[in-house]
Amino acid sequence: MFDFFKSKKPVEAEKIRFSYSEKEVLRDISLSLKKGEIVCVVGKSGSGKSTFLKILAGIISIGYEGKIKIFGKPKFFEKSKVGFVPQEISFIPDLSIEDNIKLIGLSYGISEKKSLERAEELFKFLKIEENLKKKPTELSGGQKVRLNIVLSMLHDPSIIILDEPFVGLDFENRRLLWHFLEKLRKKEKSIVLTSHLLNEVQEHADKLVILRNGKVFFNGNIKKLKEKLKINFIYEIRISKISSEKYEKLKKFCIYKDIKIMDFYENYAMFGVQSEKEKEILLNYLKNIDINIGEKSFREPNLDEIFLSTE
Repeated sequence: MFDFFKSKKPVEAEKIRFSYSEKEVLRDISLSLKKGEIVCVVGKSGSGKSTFLKILAGIISIGYEGKIKIFGKPKFFEKSKVGFVPQEISFIPDLSIEDNIKLIGLSYGISEKKSLERAEELFKFLKIEENLKKKPTELSGGQKVRLNIVLSMLHDPSIIILDEPFVGLDFENRRLLWHFLEKLRKKEKSIVLTSHLLNEVQEHADKLVILRNGKVFFNGNIKKLKEKLKINFIYEIRISKISSEKYEKLKKFCIYKDIKIMDFYENYAMFGVQSEKEKEILLNYLKNIDINIGEKSFREPNLDEIFLSTE
C-alpha cells in the first residue's frame, strides 16, 4: 500500500519567526529538505543560525511563529525522526561511556541492548576504539565530538541536525566527520548543519541557506549564488597608495559597472567581476586615473570569498 507520508519531504519549515525579548532574531525563515540532501546554514555570528536549528530540532519548542512539518506531519508527532547534535557536549562526564549510551538510549525509548548495538555500529563508522568503561572525560577532543554525535543518533533518525560540528577539530577529524556525513547521505538521511568552514562546505553541501540580519539572503546551490552576486571571478592586484579622492572615484565607477570591491587595504585590492572583459574594463579605468598596479591573480572564487561579498 502506498504510504502517503513517505512521499512527503523530510522537513518543511515555513515563515519561522522568533524573538528574544524585544530583539527579533528570525524573520520569515523557510526551508525544505529532501531525502539524502546536505544543507548548510551559514551566516555571521548573531545571524540566527543556531536558534533556527534548535527550533527545527524541537529544542526550542515554544515562543516561535510559523509551521514545521516532518514528513508531512506536525513536528510534535515526528520528533523521534530527528537527531540533534549540539555544539555543547551532551554526555554526563561522571558516567562511563557505556552508561551514557544506556541512559541516552532509554530517553529515546530504546532498550539498553539495542542502544549498545547501535552505538557499536556508529563507533565503527566514526573510528572510536575505546573501552566503554572509560569516562568520556578521558577521550581526546575529537573523540568527544564523535561520541556526542553517536549519542544523538542512537534512535537512528532520518533527519540529522548538527550545530557547528567541526569546531575545534583538526583536519583529520574533520575529514572523518565529512566522510561519515556522506555515508549518511547515501543512506538517504537528510542533514542540516551550520559551519564556518565554507571551503569544506563547498565540497559537500547540496544547498546553502545564507542568513543575514535574521532573514534568508540566499537559498540554493553555489552556482546560483555566483549568479545572484554577479561574481564569476576574483581579480586580485597590488596597487600604489592612492588618495581618498581617487578611491571615491573608483568606488563610484565600480558601482556604475556593477563590479564588487571585496577587499581594499593599503597596497592590496580584491574585486569581484563577471567576466574577463569586465576585468579589462576595470584595468583600463585604473590606468586612466593613474593608479599603478601589479596583477596578482585572476581566478574563480571560493565560497569564503563569495560569502564575504554578502556581508
